[in-house]
This record gives sequence, structure tokens and C-alpha cells, in this order.
Amino acid sequence: MNRSGRVRVLVPLLTAVTALLLGACSGADSDPAKGGAAQPTAQPTPTATSSPSPSPTPPPSPTTSPTPTTAAEIAEAVNHWYVYGGETAMVSLIKEAVKAQAGRPRSELQIVIVDFGGLMEALSTARVFHSLPDPKTRTAWAAAIEHLDEGAREVLDSVPKDRMIQSPRETAQALHGWHTYDKGIKSLKAAQARLDRTFGLKPSPDPWEAD
Repeated sequence: MNRSGRVRVLVPLLTAVTALLLGACSGADSDPAKGGAAQPTAQPTPTATSSPSPSPTPPPSPTTSPTPTTAAEIAEAVNHWYVYGGETAMVSLIKEAVKAQAGRPRSELQIVIVDFGGLMEALSTARVFHSLPDPKTRTAWAAAIEHLDEGAREVLDSVPKDRMIQSPRETAQALHGWHTYDKGIKSLKAAQARLDRTFGLKPSPDPWEAD
């Protein structure tokens, strides 16, 4: 064979070898087991799960003192009420009620302006101690406060503002006011007497006596 014939045979052979080498390289690049640079598959990002907010803890219920029910419990509670302000409030109210009553006019035609200022202050203090533990004494105590206050205000409202003579209506109003006031005095005596008779609690000296 001449030289030109060898050249024609080598060219197809080289072409075939080159094709095989290119195919082998391409397969190596796509095979991860042979060290190829295959891109890793992206993993899905986990979604964060938010836990529910804890419910707020309710505040504790306020502790209330049990209501005394037995005779011994009531007696102890009344004594506590009396020692820690009840006696002072009652004595003050009795004294001011007696003092105001002393200024009561002796005649229906007589106009006397009674000073109820001290009584109103004593009533304000008495209302602070309205929760007297014994039901029967508390009823009399509450009635005394209500009637004394109502009667005093009615008497004050009956006084003429610009003259010295009461009208028949004002006179009747004053009489009704003093009648209500007397009911308050009666209830106040009943409350004080029950404290003495049932619980042995009696102020000394006697506030009903004139100073």
C-alpha cells in the first residue's frame, strides 16, 4: 500500500477513537458514583410549627372570712366588732343623738334651729361599722342610723328660710321629722340593750346619762 492509502485508513480510525473517548468522558461526568460533579438534590425546607400560646392563669379567688353561725362564733365576732371601733361609734352616736334631742322645741309654735352637725358626723362613723355580726343587733343598729338621719334632715328642711313663722305644712313636717327621730332613738336603745343583755357589752359610764 502506498503512503496516501495509509493516511486514508488512519483518518477514520482516529475519528472512531475520538468518539469513544468523548462518550466515556460524558458518562463519567453524569455518574455520581465515579466522582462526577452532579448537583445535590435540594431538600424541602421544613415549615416551622408554632406552638399555641398558653392560656393565662386565672387569678386566685379572694379569700373571704366565713360568716359566723354558732352562738360562740357570733359572740366572738360581736366582741371583736365592739372592741375594734364598734363601742366608740355607738357611744358617740348615743351622745350626739341625746344632745340634739335636748334642743327640741317644747311647743309646736316655737321655732328652734337644732344643731345636727355632731350627729351627722357620728352617723358617718356609725355607717363604717354597719356590719354588726349579730343579726338582731344589726337590724336595730341599722334602723337607728336610718331613722336618726332621716328625722334630722326632715326637721332641718322644715325650718323657714326667710321668716320666723312656720307654715302649717312646715309644722307638720317638723312633727313628722321628730317622730322619725324618736324611732331612731328607740332603735338605738334596743341595739345597745341587746349588746348588754346578750353579750355582756356595756359602755361605762352610761352614754345615755347627761354629762
